[in-house]
Amino acid sequence: MSSTKSTLTFFGATGGCAAATLALALKAGHIVTALARTPSKLTTLLTSTHGIPQHVLDSNLIIVKGDIKDITAVKKALLSKDGRIVDIVVSGIGGTPALQWSLLRPVTLTDPHICERAAATILSALRELRQSRRDDPLQSQGEKSAQGPMVIAISTTGVSTKQRDVPFLIYPLYHWLLQVPHADKQAMEQVLIADASSTSPAIGDFAIVRPTLLTDGVAKGTDTVKMGWEYPEGKPEQSEPAPGPALGYSVSRADVGAWIFEQLVEGEGKWGNKCVTLTY
Repeated sequence: MSSTKSTLTFFGATGGCAAATLALALKAGHIVTALARTPSKLTTLLTSTHGIPQHVLDSNLIIVKGDIKDITAVKKALLSKDGRIVDIVVSGIGGTPALQWSLLRPVTLTDPHICERAAATILSALRELRQSRRDDPLQSQGEKSAQGPMVIAISTTGVSTKQRDVPFLIYPLYHWLLQVPHADKQAMEQVLIADASSTSPAIGDFAIVRPTLLTDGVAKGTDTVKMGWEYPEGKPEQSEPAPGPALGYSVSRADVGAWIFEQLVEGEGKWGNKCVTLTY
């Protein structure tokens, strides 16, 4: 575990997995910035549900009021207290489900492209910030790396194009009900993968976390979470063979958040540029 405290930015911070990670980061003394449309909703969640004392929020949390589609607000959220670009970005952006009259696609989202657009906005904001630093090198002094921050994106199982990543018994129902949300998550992943593969990426490493069906159950502990992983679409097998996804039916948001904190925020970086599945 690293002894250095990282600076982090959270998007979709009131979501279950992201909120659990954010709370653990605050308890560990990391400096956190979060974008929130309603800041009071986030502070209430952190104090009441996660037991974060108000003095910790006052000292370690900056909340930027705004929407993920507003690049000005996103740019502001990507800066820590000292004005430097943060070390780690966690995106827990997700769509709001909505039913529609369709036998083929009964479940849609109020914004069917929210995750894809959020990823694109974050990358655009990072490019603009990093360009401003290249134009004024004094701004970048003290930042950990000339590379961009690590981006952790919370996705879902059911989106792998390489192999089946959900149990066979629920495979037909899973893909029938969740076609629209899955397409949005796939598009989000491709935005990150394309950027990391470009000649001038906005980000450093990325990690795509694919939990199976999420529950609000009590955390069982990360030692109960099964992990599997594969390389992203379009990336060939490398020297380390990928074991493939771990198959399971559900996992709690609390345990997903704890795993992200332990392995990605305070871990040793072994999950960079991989797609990790989490389940019980």
